[in-house]
Amino acid sequence: MKRGQQFVIIAVVTVAVVLGLASAVLAQSEATFVYLESFRKGPTRITEQSMQVDLDLHNATCDIRVKDQSGKDRYTFACVPQRSDPSDQRITGWRVKLADLHHKIYPDVLISSPDPSEDHKQIGWLDPGKFAVIALNTERVVKVDNFYCVFRVTDSHFIAPGQPYLDHLTLDIRFTNTMPHSEIRTKQEKTPS
Repeated sequence: MKRGQQFVIIAVVTVAVVLGLASAVLAQSEATFVYLESFRKGPTRITEQSMQVDLDLHNATCDIRVKDQSGKDRYTFACVPQRSDPSDQRITGWRVKLADLHHKIYPDVLISSPDPSEDHKQIGWLDPGKFAVIALNTERVVKVDNFYCVFRVTDSHFIAPGQPYLDHLTLDIRFTNTMPHSEIRTKQEKTPS
């Protein structure tokens, strides 16, 4: 074997090993959840609850009341179907929102800014597309005031293979006053650098 051929073989093997190691490291560091802190930073705590919602073409919305610790309705968690066109009944995804019933000026507190046009993370968009900002089945954790809203798509089904339209989605939702993941450090807990 010539010296030039040996060099090419060694280079190809080295690149393959490096790429294999890099992909293994990336696979291990892939997040199992996405965390966001809402622009709402108040002291409100809620009555903890968990539920599962099945959404489909006939029951495409949800409206869940969330009570504060005194037992009064404080928030509404809503699921709204997203369609490509108002005249088209096919569903391309769902949008979830949490509205504060005491401050109706904010229709959604599951975002980091009171201005919805600055919602670059799109944590409330349940988008099955391959170019979605957050993968459909990724758990989402949002700190709102002094509680956490946690939701995750556990099942979804397309109308037909290769079509971008959903006919079913199952969403697990949890409201808790305690941090759901130990890996998260809120802005107040972070040490100054």
